[in-house]
Amino acid sequence: MSQNPFDDRDPFGDDPFGDSGGGQRDAVPLHSVQRSADQGGFLGGFGGSAYRAVEADMDGFGADEDSMYKVGGISQGGVSQGDFSQGSREAELQRREDELAARERELRTREANVQAMASGTRPALNFPPLYPIMYHAINVEVPAGDRRTVRTLFYMWLALEAMLVLNSVSCLIVLVSNAADVSNAGASFGSSFVYLFTISAGSFFLWYRPVYNAYMKDSSMFFYLFFVFNGFHILFDAYMAVGVPGAGSAGIIVMLQCISSGKKAAAAFCGISFALWVLHFVVSLFMYIKVRRHYRLRGHTFSEAKQQAYLGFAQSGAGQAAAGAYIRSNTGTFV
Repeated sequence: MSQNPFDDRDPFGDDPFGDSGGGQRDAVPLHSVQRSADQGGFLGGFGGSAYRAVEADMDGFGADEDSMYKVGGISQGGVSQGDFSQGSREAELQRREDELAARERELRTREANVQAMASGTRPALNFPPLYPIMYHAINVEVPAGDRRTVRTLFYMWLALEAMLVLNSVSCLIVLVSNAADVSNAGASFGSSFVYLFTISAGSFFLWYRPVYNAYMKDSSMFFYLFFVFNGFHILFDAYMAVGVPGAGSAGIIVMLQCISSGKKAAAAFCGISFALWVLHFVVSLFMYIKVRRHYRLRGHTFSEAKQQAYLGFAQSGAGQAAAGAYIRSNTGTFV
């Protein structure tokens, strides 16, 4: 009769390592395989001594104790792949902790600024340095991902100021050189001197400050102000590079006139001014396209810009005064 494989008999009931006396003994616990001879395991003098012998032999080859891993109670030398993965995980966790700490510091700073503005205590005015009239801090008010763009635009504005100074000096040198072929040199110098003040202030308040506020507040209205007035600024760069005589520019036309008159110094200054205007034109066009791409990725629309403009006007003092005058005119109350 065949044996039922599902009966209650223990198939390991007959201990092959037991005494030959025929008495049935309990099955050897599995964990006792890993015990040494000193702990009374069934391996007796073999398992524990083999373990120590192999470990001692590996130590003789200079294996590091921390780099040894055990399989089935037998030590083997080598570096575990888990050590590398653990090290990479620790480095990744450390990097993420640093990023979170930086973001936390940024959020705390911005929160403190918002609370200060809400309570009526705005940060101290710091720009321009000689006569501060506003608060300007890219690292504080602009989000971390957009700071590089805003900082580049700020450097472009500073470069524009330096170029206006160089253009005025070039026009003055052309005037002093008294080149015969250069017409309206005095008018060019006078216009270039006016540009030092009008273009400097206009460029800051009409396109740089709007794009600063646009990135700070994520505002469609300020983005549109930048697009309109920075577009005019790009055309102004091209206009200054051309150098129409008498228009306040030491561009390529004035440079050619100085060359034909033999005025090398004036021609050199005009050539430098022309090259800088062309470079500024190219960089301005590139940044214009970059800001435009950011604007589209953020999902801003012209209708949203109009709504923000209406809301801003309604909340302003002029808007409230106009609304009050309209209500009084319709109700007949002028008190």
